[in-house]
Amino acid sequence: MKRFVLSLIVLGIAIGVPFLIIHSTERNASSDERITLAMLNKALATTIKTAEDNYYKPIDRNEMFQGAIKGALASIGDPYTYLLSERDHRRSVENLYNAKFGGLGVQIYPDHRGFIKISKPIPGTPAEGAHLQAGDYITKVNGKQIYLGDTTGMTLDDVVDLLRGEVDTDVTLTVKREFLDPFEVKLTRAKISIPSVNTTMLDGNIGYIQITKFIGKDRLGGTEEEFNKALASHQENGMQALILDLRSNQGGLLDAAYHIADAFISEGTIVSTMGRKREFDSTYPAHKDILCDPNIPVVILVDEYSASASEIVAGAIKDTGRGILIGSKTYGKGVVQKRYPLAGIGAISITISSYFTPNGTSIDKSGITPQVPIEDPSTDRIEQMMRRLVVEKNAIENFITLWIEKETRRTGELPQDFTILEQEIPKLSKKLSDDGLRVSMDWVTQRAELLFNLNVGIDRIVNLKYDLQIKEAIRIINAGEVDTIISIYKSLDKVLENFGKESQTLLSHLL
Repeated sequence: MKRFVLSLIVLGIAIGVPFLIIHSTERNASSDERITLAMLNKALATTIKTAEDNYYKPIDRNEMFQGAIKGALASIGDPYTYLLSERDHRRSVENLYNAKFGGLGVQIYPDHRGFIKISKPIPGTPAEGAHLQAGDYITKVNGKQIYLGDTTGMTLDDVVDLLRGEVDTDVTLTVKREFLDPFEVKLTRAKISIPSVNTTMLDGNIGYIQITKFIGKDRLGGTEEEFNKALASHQENGMQALILDLRSNQGGLLDAAYHIADAFISEGTIVSTMGRKREFDSTYPAHKDILCDPNIPVVILVDEYSASASEIVAGAIKDTGRGILIGSKTYGKGVVQKRYPLAGIGAISITISSYFTPNGTSIDKSGITPQVPIEDPSTDRIEQMMRRLVVEKNAIENFITLWIEKETRRTGELPQDFTILEQEIPKLSKKLSDDGLRVSMDWVTQRAELLFNLNVGIDRIVNLKYDLQIKEAIRIINAGEVDTIISIYKSLDKVLENFGKESQTLLSHLL
């Protein structure tokens, strides 16, 4: 039994590139046995040389070889096996594997014009120490002008590269703040931990923990440590039930997901993996010493964007009957990747195995169906299309940004009360309708509040005004229905299992 793999095992976003050296003594797996791999190697080199010599514009042969690598991986037909650039691989290692980096601790996003805006400094970081504020614009980094768009070719990743760096190195920002002339501030980079857990206590002593991604190779750091602290705090404060929110969580590290599920389940197998090579076959067992009180009802929130590592946790909770799932069917990614760095190029991500839930089920391409399905009733195909157009046109972003700027000038301070802006939403909704963008008022209001909070630095972990899934989770918990739903589905599974056995017996008699 192998519980841990030294190399990076990833569930979710994958990266990759195979080293393009092929031994001439081997033959390819095509139907034409006369074509050797040596011939293919020579053909590739000849193709690149011919294009290099004769194409009507200069050619970068490095890009052509990397294109060949991408094509080789794409020919496998697996969306999770592909090439990642050196920068993207480095960023992924920082964000996913290490769960920390050298930086300033400032959350940034581009506004609708391409300028970089601060959402909120992370507490205890150089950004907070320098008194940077939500709503500040970063106009220069070490004297380099910051503006995203086709005219500059600058991307958000380029800005992140400028802000991150070695711990204890300095960086100078030029900041524009309302009512003030642009000013410079010098900061010293520090080790910044990447948060992946949001938590609060809801009415009725219902604990709420949201996991946004599964990160961190060390058990003392990353998602597991954040989750354990949040869970312990809720239990110390008299938690009577727990809502674990995995919506829009697209995955991360297998080990991190395993340890989260292991906090609830005391026996059996949480997840197992099986690949073509035996070294990738692993079993991840549950341990008796669980962290969550077994008497605490558990509700997991999932949606169509809950993928991979999220599905490991959701599948383990559902299969073992430790809790119930509420929401919509999950994404359905039941495969595991391993990353192989390539010096000077980046890395490749190769799908090495499939994983299975405690019942031995592979959810790849099928997803996990919640016991309590909840769908947004307003999201028909036309509404979804209209919403995408609204987002692409930055229509709500533009309205919110202009309103905040006007209100800041009027009052002399950054607004914090969305209810004032909410009175203007009917005007925004009418303007969208006049422009042919007919979307529900509820969605416009919800997105407007989200963007308002982002612009003014408000952290709202839960918004019961719009969240149908959390509302239903609270109702089920308060009605004491969690155990009832688990019992019903256990009985249903037993009936289906017996029906399957009886069907097989009947079939054998017929044959």
